Amino acid sequence: MKIELTRSSHSVGETNLHLQFTPAFRRWIFEVELTRILVRDYFLAQARRKKFEITAIGFGDDHVHLFVTNWKNYSPAKLAQLLKGFVSRMMREHHYDLFKRYLYGKKFWSGGYFCRTVGSVNATTVKRYVEQSQEYGYKESELHEAKTQKKLIEFLSRN
Repeated sequence: MKIELTRSSHSVGETNLHLQFTPAFRRWIFEVELTRILVRDYFLAQARRKKFEITAIGFGDDHVHLFVTNWKNYSPAKLAQLLKGFVSRMMREHHYDLFKRYLYGKKFWSGGYFCRTVGSVNATTVKRYVEQSQEYGYKESELHEAKTQKKLIEFLSRN
């Protein structure tokens, strides 16, 4: 994967970000394929609307990884807010029946998120991790974010 420098009238640069979001109560809502498809499509729609790119999306049963590029006009916090807020609103308004037995109230995502900026040297590696990491189908009942991030760090150090 070759990442080009983004040029605008006043700047030249590269912005790559690895994000991880977790559903409220760490429920396994992404076991359902339709939920994964809808969430993916809403992420991509919001990225198009706000003019940044999502180059990879990977789902676990209870979390989602995103590799975002060309997001220079936003802070990581604002980017997370734009993505989580839009997906939450669209899923609750239009597809609540898909996950109502797992989530309740107006929550779709947990309050926090993981983010790490990624330089060009690691961009290909992180993109590959996001695309391939969920193939292993983690089925442990207590899969925590720290454990997932440890696996990412181990993966990055091997590659």
